[in-house]
Amino acid sequence: MTKTGTIIDNRNLMLDTTKIYNAAWTELNTALKDAEAADGLAGAIASLEENQRQTGFIKDHLTAVERYVYRHPDDLSLFFSLQFNAKRMARFNGAPVTVPLDGAEIANGGCFLCRDNVRWQQQGAEMGYELDVDDLTYHVWMNPFPLMPCHVVVASTEHETQEWGHASEGGVDVGRLVHDLVSLASRTPGYVGFYNGVNAGASIAGHLHYQFFKRPEDLPAFPLEVRSRDDQALPGACALVTNYPLPVVKWSGALSAVGESAVCWIDDWAERNRKRVHSLTANIIVSANLDGTVTLYFVPRDRTRPCGEGMSGLTGGLEVLGEVVFSTEQERHLIDSGAIDYFVLENILRSVRTPLFDDRA
Repeated sequence: MTKTGTIIDNRNLMLDTTKIYNAAWTELNTALKDAEAADGLAGAIASLEENQRQTGFIKDHLTAVERYVYRHPDDLSLFFSLQFNAKRMARFNGAPVTVPLDGAEIANGGCFLCRDNVRWQQQGAEMGYELDVDDLTYHVWMNPFPLMPCHVVVASTEHETQEWGHASEGGVDVGRLVHDLVSLASRTPGYVGFYNGVNAGASIAGHLHYQFFKRPEDLPAFPLEVRSRDDQALPGACALVTNYPLPVVKWSGALSAVGESAVCWIDDWAERNRKRVHSLTANIIVSANLDGTVTLYFVPRDRTRPCGEGMSGLTGGLEVLGEVVFSTEQERHLIDSGAIDYFVLENILRSVRTPLFDDRA
């Protein structure tokens, strides 16, 4: 076959596979919109999860995940949890296809969160849900190697940076980050969501995304949530969480009040830390409460310390909540040998601590 003939064949194949994928996407999204209308966004996510199990895209059903709880020997109300999840290591293997078989163009360096790449990288197995958050549009993708039930990545439909505006002129405004998170949380009661800043747990720094998951039945509240119950503030105002290895600022109240207060406070925090703000990143964690209010946590991070001491993986929102994830054989040995206790986990978090304010700033 001539070179021209090969190009034409590849172009026709690309058109065919794209047409098939788009048709399947439209059909699935119609069903998911019906699920959201009936059972809320959580219902749509549950339906998407079932679909992605059936296609084989989700590689782990969490059946092999082990969770351990380590309590303070002198105060059993204080605890951290540890998740051993060996299949998480497979996420570093990348997509099954690295070069389009149908001749399609590789978008944005092969970014795993761009829909045009997802189609050919996963050979049609990965499908998402197109979701509007006010005047912005996102794609909801299932995590193939989840940390929790219904673990999704909510990624911008546009290829834009994960970096926040306080560290880069081209970064995302913190007002948008907070607004997106509290809006999504209000639509997913029973879920926890977070933004991992660059070098604060974000594994894909080139594409804006959030993560949400359903609370596990055996852990109805995470250590940070339990620890911060006594740290209350007036509705919409903030409180500093005490007795935790990381500096944490907390807001709880009506969606609009929390959003406005948090954005103002974080912007002021960045100004007060202006001499070092370019070296800072953050974790922002959010959840909806049973009474319709939302709770938001802000945790500053030093971008030169992305991993907790003794951890093989990144320290992100889940670790900040108090659940450390182990996945290697070496880490398995530490668990089995009894080398892990409350203080080891506390030190992992403390090792990525940065002061809330720097007096030199």
